[in-house]
Amino acid sequence: MIRTLLLATLFASLSTGFRPCAAGTVAGRTDTAATVRIPADSLRPAARTPEECLPDGKAASANTPDTESAAGTANAPAPADTAAYLRPPYLREGDTIAVVSPSGRIAARADTAKVRERLESWGLHVLFGTHYADRSQPYFAGTDAERAADLQRMLDDPSVKAVIAFRGGYGSVRLLPHLDLRRLREHPKWLAGFSDITTLHLVLRRLRIESIHGQMPAGFLFDEGTEDPSAESLREALFGLTRRIDTPPHPLNRPGRATGRLAGGNLAVICAATGTPEELLTDSPTVLFIEEVGEFVYRIDRMMQSLARSGKLRNLRAVVVGHLTDMMGEKKFGVADACRIISDYTQELGIPVLFGFPAGHDEPNLSLYLGREVTVTVDDGGGCVEF
Repeated sequence: MIRTLLLATLFASLSTGFRPCAAGTVAGRTDTAATVRIPADSLRPAARTPEECLPDGKAASANTPDTESAAGTANAPAPADTAAYLRPPYLREGDTIAVVSPSGRIAARADTAKVRERLESWGLHVLFGTHYADRSQPYFAGTDAERAADLQRMLDDPSVKAVIAFRGGYGSVRLLPHLDLRRLREHPKWLAGFSDITTLHLVLRRLRIESIHGQMPAGFLFDEGTEDPSAESLREALFGLTRRIDTPPHPLNRPGRATGRLAGGNLAVICAATGTPEELLTDSPTVLFIEEVGEFVYRIDRMMQSLARSGKLRNLRAVVVGHLTDMMGEKKFGVADACRIISDYTQELGIPVLFGFPAGHDEPNLSLYLGREVTVTVDDGGGCVEF
């Protein structure tokens, strides 16, 4: 996704090819009974029961507390400084989910019947937004007002327990003036997606509502005999089964162990939000996750400059670096890869830094609970993020 920040306007396009950032070649590690063996070429999350997902074994509910300061955004009033951080109820078989297109229009070749079939195979009922497949606009899936109305309708519908973005691209930020998210504080539900959907994740962070950074239906794999770990990871996250994700060693990792609230997503979108009501704030203990696709590496350097100069790196507890896919211009900029640039900005922070995390614009794209307090551990055996 090529993103260029020019004055206050963000323009993006979705890349079709993926190459991961160079990572270590050491085999994976074996963890205790609650985890799975994670080889370097096949990264998967371990499973957990819904009861294990909350402190003290409490069942998931809309009132699960955690606190963090934030400001209001997207026409919602600012929660009080001591307001609880809300965790939406996990899904159960028989629940209804919605699929909408808040950003770019879907491809003409997209097989939406297979998407429905996949989601229904999880035991779910599926609703599609009125304009999810709208191709009347040159780039977007309908007008801003139409896309916003689709999203608002599904967020307000009490029968819908989760909303999944069909794809990213660009356009979520254009919906914010049209959205009223106040009801989500009363009846939170899961919002899932990544890439351009980072904008909506930032809004939900300001409202203190957890969300899922994960695969979208546009990226589901349907070839016969092909496993789809990214889609399966989304299912596990929605049903409250994700406990931890382990990674193999990486030469740029920085060791340590730290706890903070997970935030972030696409690097370009995070930087584009600076100075807006949904700007990422890191005043409280924060674990920053970043990923990117289709950027010249000098732009990665510029984005890291933005994070550093705005003070967003200063109080971080840990940094988790996901896929950096289809990077360009390394030779001209004089670096081996984009990971080296990020390492230059993070190695002196004195905090754990985890590279090669399996999330972003490549396979596997494992799901993360944004807004969740997580623990990051990095040592000679690799890394781990515990939810």
